[in-house]
Amino acid sequence: MYKLLLVFASAAALKRPQRALAVRGGEVDPMQIGKGLVAASGIYGAFDPAANLAKYGVSNSNPSANAIMRAGAWSQLLFAAALNMDTSNVHGQMMYHGIAWLLITQPCWEKHQAPKAPDAIWMAIMGAIGYKTLDGSLSPWVATALWLANGAQFFLAPQSVIDMYEFKGVSKLGKAMFTLVGGQALCVGTYLACLIKEKSQSESFAYAMAVNGLTAAKFALVDADDNGVPKAGPLAWTAVSAALAYNALN
Repeated sequence: MYKLLLVFASAAALKRPQRALAVRGGEVDPMQIGKGLVAASGIYGAFDPAANLAKYGVSNSNPSANAIMRAGAWSQLLFAAALNMDTSNVHGQMMYHGIAWLLITQPCWEKHQAPKAPDAIWMAIMGAIGYKTLDGSLSPWVATALWLANGAQFFLAPQSVIDMYEFKGVSKLGKAMFTLVGGQALCVGTYLACLIKEKSQSESFAYAMAVNGLTAAKFALVDADDNGVPKAGPLAWTAVSAALAYNALN
């Protein structure tokens, strides 16, 4: 997977600033490539998390890490979904997608014996925020702040997430991978915030991909060695994210 990412990053970096990523037969918006890569990675990781980890050189994955890898993969699909939505209703709709994410990742949390009450509360909160956002009675900043705040907690303080939601048996690698779950939420929040600030969809995608690259770089530089994960995979995501963000802005 990461070798394919490096190919895309190299191709993107060689393009002149004023051009989008070119393919035979015309021009391709880097956003289309970006959401395709994110979605493809998410689908593969959700379908077979152990094999996905093995592609990144993690041969000693464990049930805890596999479960959180699957949750992270579904988070990638959330990010791809946000990029594919109508910008006029994406803030409210993403709350409903958040509910779907909580439902579909329940097996991941059950593996860690997490109580279900917090998730039920979150689903009620997100449903109310989504409804009120879509009918125009609630600022889209509320939904955006939810993505950013939760993403920041998972990314910056994974132990606080483990303690708050009473996860049991989280492995060292699993704990590190919570930061990747948070990173995808930060990408969604960044994208939504940029749209509110009246950035174009292409610009909003670029800033979100920049965040994606930074979160991958943090994993490579801070978490990879301690968990026996080769740096090449996350650094490939950093490179391709930077290339796509650069092309989207130019």
